[in-house]
Amino acid sequence: MFELITGRGIRNAASKDAFIYFFKGCTIVGISPPKYAGPLYYMWSFLVNTICIVIGPITATVGFVIKYMQNIITTVQFLSGLQASLNLIGLPVKCLTVTSALNRLRGMEPTLAALDARYTRPEDMALIRKAAVMGNRLVFFFGMSYLMYMLFTVIPPLINGKAPLSVWIPFYDEHQSTMHFFGQIVYDLFLMGFVLFHQVLYDSYGSVYIYVISTHLQLLVRRVGRLGTDATKSKDDNLNELVDCVVTHQQILELLATIEPIISKTIFTQFLIISSILCVTMVNMFFFADRSTQIASTLYFLCVLLQTSPCCYFATELKADSEKLPLAIFHCNWPEQDRRFRKVILYFMHHAQLSIELMAMQLFPINVATNISLAKFSFTLFTFIKEMGIGQEA
Repeated sequence: MFELITGRGIRNAASKDAFIYFFKGCTIVGISPPKYAGPLYYMWSFLVNTICIVIGPITATVGFVIKYMQNIITTVQFLSGLQASLNLIGLPVKCLTVTSALNRLRGMEPTLAALDARYTRPEDMALIRKAAVMGNRLVFFFGMSYLMYMLFTVIPPLINGKAPLSVWIPFYDEHQSTMHFFGQIVYDLFLMGFVLFHQVLYDSYGSVYIYVISTHLQLLVRRVGRLGTDATKSKDDNLNELVDCVVTHQQILELLATIEPIISKTIFTQFLIISSILCVTMVNMFFFADRSTQIASTLYFLCVLLQTSPCCYFATELKADSEKLPLAIFHCNWPEQDRRFRKVILYFMHHAQLSIELMAMQLFPINVATNISLAKFSFTLFTFIKEMGIGQEA
């Protein structure tokens, strides 16, 4: 399995191999049953998703407020819980969106296989292999980043003999007995571990799919640039190659039409809450937190940025790649081709003029500029809160 990350030992890979880690992760968290799933799997799926998607967001948010109002937890603990709870609010939406779209995501594989089959040159196959490896690396990178945050969050309280999160459990008191205390620890670790596992999947899949589609757009640009340059091909061969390039472009657009509504909903949900999360995290870091909490909050701050940054970056790269296609069409060897070729090239040029830009619910463009704007807005909120003198009152 690790060769999918290192790339060693993999000579030929298909585009669909980029999603192996993602779909295996979906199986682990219970939203993508394996072929021969039995009752135990569905019991596991019900347990994990009921706790993480239904109960967790409610009890975490309400519980930290109740405990803070009753002076059971400190301001630092309240803010640490609040910054995580805000992220949990969007988790049910992201989970429902991706779960309902899994069949459509798997349905993209035949089209990807058809696109892969067009490329036999070593340099083209190497680019497909790179995309397959990078897709799994992205999921793994998200996972390791979130795991680091989890370790720095749970280890200091455990060393001090406290429950990692003290998530509110109705009618349950962790201070009642040693057994209750260990029960609280198990629940905290289970909830945090699988919530972060869910987040890894829903935050990484968009980057993976955009990267793979962008790779095929780069391959198409290369292919178009070679049109008419092979002296061994007849004019009919060149025309057939051009027509196949047009078909390839249409298939890429079909893939984008499939993936955009799914990414649009999950990234829009994250856009809505990212500024408030970053603001609360900065307030906790700079005004209240001790050293260990500052480290954990810093890692959490970076993880929150990670939730949207790669997807926005690859969407920006996708747009840039799409703008290279009309140039490649114009610079191919069309002047030496016949009239039929020129007619098709005009049609192709017309349809390739429109650059590809992904949108979040048709309201915000998914790009680096939007991501930076939201981060800047969180700093504006933080500055406003600081000017209110909260830090001096702490």
